[in-house]
Amino acid sequence: MAGPSRDLPLATPEPPAARWTVLWVATLQQAGVTFVRFGLPALAPFFRSDLGLSLSQTGIVLGIFDLGAVLAFYLTGLLTRRFGERRVLAAGALLTGAVTVVAASTRGLWPLALLLAVAGTGFPSSHVAGTQAMVGWFPLRERGLAMGVRQSGLPVGGFVAAAVLPWLANALGWRAALAIAGGACVSCGLVTYLAMPRSDGLDLPGPAADGGPLPRRQLVMATVTGSCLIFCQLAFTGYLPLYMVDEFGWERGEAARLLLVVHTGGVAGRLGWGWLSDRTFRGQRVPPLLLVIVGGALFLTALAFLDSAASVGWPVAAGMALAGGLTLLGWNALVSAQLAELAGPKTAQVMGLSLTSLFACSMVAPPLFGQAAESLGGYGPAWAAMIALQALAFVAAYQARLPAQARP
Repeated sequence: MAGPSRDLPLATPEPPAARWTVLWVATLQQAGVTFVRFGLPALAPFFRSDLGLSLSQTGIVLGIFDLGAVLAFYLTGLLTRRFGERRVLAAGALLTGAVTVVAASTRGLWPLALLLAVAGTGFPSSHVAGTQAMVGWFPLRERGLAMGVRQSGLPVGGFVAAAVLPWLANALGWRAALAIAGGACVSCGLVTYLAMPRSDGLDLPGPAADGGPLPRRQLVMATVTGSCLIFCQLAFTGYLPLYMVDEFGWERGEAARLLLVVHTGGVAGRLGWGWLSDRTFRGQRVPPLLLVIVGGALFLTALAFLDSAASVGWPVAAGMALAGGLTLLGWNALVSAQLAELAGPKTAQVMGLSLTSLFACSMVAPPLFGQAAESLGGYGPAWAAMIALQALAFVAAYQARLPAQARP
């Protein structure tokens, strides 16, 4: 029997206890596919050196995974509606992990890139089916925190990747490290299939819950917001290790481990901002989102000025990395919750379409940032240029609000 995505029952006064199992399984699956996705930046200094890649070519490897995701998001939404969250989550992790293992054995830039694109087609499962599971199983008063917990699977997966993969790459080579990441993802897929509950959850409330029209303008603005922010997020996580190596002479493994701090901040941000939207803002996602965006712009300003320093020690770098995680990685749960609550029972399809736009931006972010750093004369001007995207995100997020009487 499919989960709550197929038949949407009326909301019950008490949410089902199985929602907590849904939460930890969806978070584990999210961490598993992200272990591969964020494992690529952690391994970037290693495969860049081994394959003799330029910054732009390195950006291709970092961004190509998301090409597969872009092509698969809408289809994943349809599959989620048809087969339910459990099957889609499990299949996505199995696909991503298995193809990554094969990719690790290839030689040359383009065979590696092609297989990473195929591996990326499983990645949308965590976002589309995972988001619908949170909205379908958790009431509004718990949903922001639940979305934050599930979304924390991204920085948790990135944290583990940054902690383990550089060490494995030094000991066994980056290909073996990538294969291990793929195997771990396969394991998460198997656990998801076996442990995910099959029973129904709650109704999916929202402006379109009673068959009314979708709030298209707000959905478009929320999508624009996420698209701008994910560009900055992927450019930051993709190039921070290379920035420390190229500009300040850090050792490759040490630079990659700086992502540990980034993802720690990302976990704290997603949990904290989600909890704040539930408790302080009573289910409103836009006000805390605006705060995150302002914080991200301030952080990028500081990062651009850091480029003029002669050297950067670990305490300063760690503080900057933590701030970047809280802001540039802290917004995802808020945007996902806003999109899902606007879409109501059409969450899977709407998330599929919206996330196609977001991941198109994430796909082009690494190569475009690499080109910007090369053409503008360094990382500093490229960091500063992304402040404009934060400003655009702020305007779009403000326009994504619903009138008070239309809020679920």
